[in-house]
Amino acid sequence: MKYRLLEWLACPVCRGVDLALQTTGIRNSETYHGSWESEEAALPGLDFEGRTITDIHEGSLTCRDCLAVYPILDGIPRMLPEGATEGPASGHRWTEFQGEAPEYEQNFQDMTAPLDSKDYLGKLVLDAGCGFGRHAYYAAHYGAEVLALDSSLDAVASAQKNCDALSRVHVVQGDLRHPPFRDEICDMVFCFGVLHHLRDARSAFGTLRTCLKHGGKLQVWVYGPRQGSVALVSSSLHGASAAMDDETLHKSSRWIARGLRLFSHTPYRLMRGTPLLGSVVSHLPAHDHHKWPFDVVVADVFDRLRVPVRAYITGEELEQWFGDQGYADTQVTRRVRNNESFRGIGTRR
Repeated sequence: MKYRLLEWLACPVCRGVDLALQTTGIRNSETYHGSWESEEAALPGLDFEGRTITDIHEGSLTCRDCLAVYPILDGIPRMLPEGATEGPASGHRWTEFQGEAPEYEQNFQDMTAPLDSKDYLGKLVLDAGCGFGRHAYYAAHYGAEVLALDSSLDAVASAQKNCDALSRVHVVQGDLRHPPFRDEICDMVFCFGVLHHLRDARSAFGTLRTCLKHGGKLQVWVYGPRQGSVALVSSSLHGASAAMDDETLHKSSRWIARGLRLFSHTPYRLMRGTPLLGSVVSHLPAHDHHKWPFDVVVADVFDRLRVPVRAYITGEELEQWFGDQGYADTQVTRRVRNNESFRGIGTRR
């Protein structure tokens, strides 16, 4: 945890911003002048001339208002409210990511359109449900300061590892329904692939607004309704996997991923450019995952089976959510990648 993260944290229980820091372990690492503006030379923990930065590796944060205590473990503040449930295990606990594959960047650009790289420079961004950190990585790569939030122990550990070299990514374990951040601080909030997993998706959508400045932008991506064979297969797989332990589910996910490679990804790669067969193979299940490494496909299958979908959200519903919250310039776009989904963006008034 970087010392300057204290500027943005708040108690998720009482919303107090007076947090007392106790440090029991630190980590020093090398940094570079090019990573910082001259006016940032006096940031806490940064030795600008010595080109080192000090992070808090172990310690705690205590809210002086309600006396809630939040540990800092492995450099990550654990700010789940008392009694809150950690997010489920993730297959991406083993996913290593350094941003070298262009497919990841293309996916980020697709998810965040119509914004582009210049829109992130100098902005404070909340990645609500950061997973293994790929979206936080690119927002920071484009010049943003990123608050990467997830409730899953696996997710925050993976995001911390994958974004460790980026001095402007701050990983926090917490619940987006009780955000551990101060009100109205973010220029952008994005929440991709999370809301449909929550029982109270609409309420959680409303909570995201509290972190956003007036004039700031919210972007979300959600599952739309499934129909026909897709809905039947999805329901059957979820039912079969519900009682599996993580190890058994991971083995099953590898077999499913092999099937996708053989019967979906490979035919799509070979025939997508042909006039007639191209339209046929474009309807194969999860064909767009052909570009991901095999272990990433396994992890995605694992996560889809481990984390139940609580609500399928139509484009009309998503547009109404933005309208009810008073967002301006709302755009909701239908995205079809084998399964219908919707991308939405709006500006807080």
